[in-house]
Amino acid sequence: MRRRTRESGGGTQSERLGPAAMSDAAAPFRIAVYDLDRTVLRMPTFTLFLLWAAARSAPWRLLLAPVFLGLLAGHALGLYSRDALKPAAIALMLGRRLPAERMARLAADFAAWRVPADVQPGARAAIARDRAAGYHLLLATAAPEFYAAALAEALGFDACIATRHRRAADGGWLAALDGTNCYGPEKARRVAEWLAADPQRAAHHMRAYSDHASDAPLFALADEAFAIGRRGRIAKAARDNGWTLMDFGTG
Repeated sequence: MRRRTRESGGGTQSERLGPAAMSDAAAPFRIAVYDLDRTVLRMPTFTLFLLWAAARSAPWRLLLAPVFLGLLAGHALGLYSRDALKPAAIALMLGRRLPAERMARLAADFAAWRVPADVQPGARAAIARDRAAGYHLLLATAAPEFYAAALAEALGFDACIATRHRRAADGGWLAALDGTNCYGPEKARRVAEWLAADPQRAAHHMRAYSDHASDAPLFALADEAFAIGRRGRIAKAARDNGWTLMDFGTG
């Protein structure tokens, strides 16, 4: 973290959800960066979205679910990286080319389903608190941008940084990544890049929230780092690094 503090309490399409909201130009730009899976939402979204979207758009692809689960198992065993897993899984369950209009409808419907049902109470309270305090809300996630942006919009965030995917000439999405998975050091790099893109963000105060120690590079950029969880690796990492431990499972 740039400065450790203790508190109690709770480019692409995806990066253009809304304008910066700062009423006092002389004050530092206040930014609250939230991870998505198991931080804001209880359930991870990648597997859920692929199965749900396949059921909605091409139900026959659910017959490929055992192959999909095999891909997930191979990644869990360390046989290949997330950068290899994601495009392979997306191509398997949704296809190599994803029409833009169809994907926009699926993403909006997915967000309309998950946001009312799955936002953790502590996350909802923290988001409301940060918004009331004048913080610009940024969702930073490894989820694919073609559905992460819809979740960010449904949650009321101002901007979203997510894993980028290539686009076809007609504007459709491709399963192939555009760059690398937005995870760990890459997520921190993308957030730093986003801040540097606007001179108004040069002087800033950052809060960061995540449930996973892989976001240590993001926490290193922050003035206030909030580790989300009650026990296990994240609790130990919080103690070791001086992060504030919070439980988003309660309001």
